[in-house]
Amino acid sequence: MTNNIVFIYILEYLGGINSFLTERTFDIKVVEVYSSRPDLISFADWKVERISRGVFGLSGKYTVNTTILEGDSNEIEVLIYRSYNGVRDFRPLPLNMERKHIYDYMNVFYKMYVMNSIRTCSTMPVFEGRFKPPLEKKTYVLEKCQVKVDDYPLLLEGFYKFAVIGYGEADWSMNFTGQMDG
Repeated sequence: MTNNIVFIYILEYLGGINSFLTERTFDIKVVEVYSSRPDLISFADWKVERISRGVFGLSGKYTVNTTILEGDSNEIEVLIYRSYNGVRDFRPLPLNMERKHIYDYMNVFYKMYVMNSIRTCSTMPVFEGRFKPPLEKKTYVLEKCQVKVDDYPLLLEGFYKFAVIGYGEADWSMNFTGQMDG
């Protein structure tokens, strides 16, 4: 009986049972991209596009024009920040992915949190099991992709910044700022 009471208090503290039953959405508001070597990794036409009233998706292209081998210096880290009001004061969260080789990123963070969002709206790799190198030299296209947060850990309502930072022959970054509702 005591465990049930504790569980009810925890639910109330976290916003009640309805906070777990409502659909969560993450709407991207701003996207910023950068590459130190556009001849190796470049970005084009990145923007947030309206799909329908109040619904937005992410579109853009990036070109990989370098060979990425297992064990080379091409690494990625993901940093996540949260702000209550989205104006300023974004604070780091402990949900970050430490700096890892791009193939480790593909098999963990990308597969868990990105792949379901881009599966039907992009030419990005989609795979079962482990990612099989190489990451092809080509232009990858995203067209009105929406972020699906079903696989994400429970994130409170508010504004978030996701900074995806790449290191190697070219340093690059993709920064997404958006709002979590629900």
